[in-house]
Amino acid sequence: MLSIDFIRKNKEKVLDSIRNRKLDENLLDEFLVFDKKRVDLLEKISNVNQKRNELADRLKSNRTDKLIQEGRDLKLEKEALEKEFEPIESKYSELLSWIPNVFDDLVPEGKGEEDNLEIYAWTPEEKVISKDKLGKDNKSKSLMPKYAIHSKSHNFKLRDHLELGEMNDLVDVKQSAKVSGSRFTYLKKEAVILQWALVSHLSAKLLKEGFYPINPPLLVKERSLFGTSHFPQEKDQVYSVESSKTEDKEKLYLVGSSEPSNFSYFMDRVILEEELPQKFFANTVCFRTEVGSWGKDVRGIKRVHQFDKVELAIISKPEDSNEFFYKLIDINKWFWETLEIPFHIILKCKADAGYLASSVQMDIEAWVPSQGNFMEVGTCTNATDYQSRRLNIKYKDTSDGSLNFVHTLNDTGVAIGRALIAILDNYQQEDGSILVPKELRKYTGFDIIKKN
Repeated sequence: MLSIDFIRKNKEKVLDSIRNRKLDENLLDEFLVFDKKRVDLLEKISNVNQKRNELADRLKSNRTDKLIQEGRDLKLEKEALEKEFEPIESKYSELLSWIPNVFDDLVPEGKGEEDNLEIYAWTPEEKVISKDKLGKDNKSKSLMPKYAIHSKSHNFKLRDHLELGEMNDLVDVKQSAKVSGSRFTYLKKEAVILQWALVSHLSAKLLKEGFYPINPPLLVKERSLFGTSHFPQEKDQVYSVESSKTEDKEKLYLVGSSEPSNFSYFMDRVILEEELPQKFFANTVCFRTEVGSWGKDVRGIKRVHQFDKVELAIISKPEDSNEFFYKLIDINKWFWETLEIPFHIILKCKADAGYLASSVQMDIEAWVPSQGNFMEVGTCTNATDYQSRRLNIKYKDTSDGSLNFVHTLNDTGVAIGRALIAILDNYQQEDGSILVPKELRKYTGFDIIKKN
């Protein structure tokens, strides 16, 4: 969340973020009304407490009926004020939870995803594409290969990932539908080995870059999801376990990303300045209801309820977060370039800026030639101190001993299912077999996938 003082002093910035995220434009005005009511009541309660303390001192030496009655009256006045304060505080907190982070100056204006700005594009043939060929609305699309770039022949009809997966006995969505319903899948054989290879490839890089692995819980309490701002906005995307089924009778939620449990490891803690940055990553299963996307991307494994991701997290001092944001972007570039898959990176505009915590966000999108389009495969976000305020994560400044909120950054790293789609599509051969990216062969032990 934003600091109250910042909101009061930067109304235009806050309102700009509210408008561009298509939230209720009355949100800020309503919040400020309740903020004033809250401050006024707190002042009144404070004054009553002061009077009660002064009265207590007088009663020590002069316990008269009048002063005793005055004490009773002050007690009743305090109780009335506190009763009046409760609904004010509740509404104040509710409104505050919906006020989003403000945008970094880097974030462009825009009306929708068509105004997202390409900042980088790469293909195995062209390598880094000149910036003057990039722009809004996927301008580099015309420069992407219209064929499977790693195929020996470029003159055959491309198959999509599901057809390739089924013909090579890698993917089974029919049996998973019987077992679990729609939007689940069985990955099999070489597809699973390829998944392990992707994790190993990225993990080796991250360990060299000073990240450490963490294995977080996948069921978390509401505070963790609120703390990372997945609540209240995305509550309908999360599966829950009812409190009657938990040991401490508190509802738990399945994470749609390891981000909430990753950052919650530091919740209510003070980190020493010399312990920053904290750079870590998790390889976890994730779950999403996909409410609002029913009927969209239903074919294959692109948008499913259960999926695997390797996610990167950084906790830093405020002045360092911008530098770390671009270091995360560099890791994404390295990953997709070493896989030799065409991709681009887009800077998301204000109207498509992601969840409430986002100050600046970039998406990595891999090229899928069978679809003639890009597919989102990762997101990198700088949430500044928005999440750390909610989760109460601070660091102690060595110079003066002051406690300050950290900045948090999150990066998808690799969404396994979508990475597999990109590999199958770009490495398919005319006979339906699939080459394995060279960088992954040391992990797979084979260089081609072909049904016997």
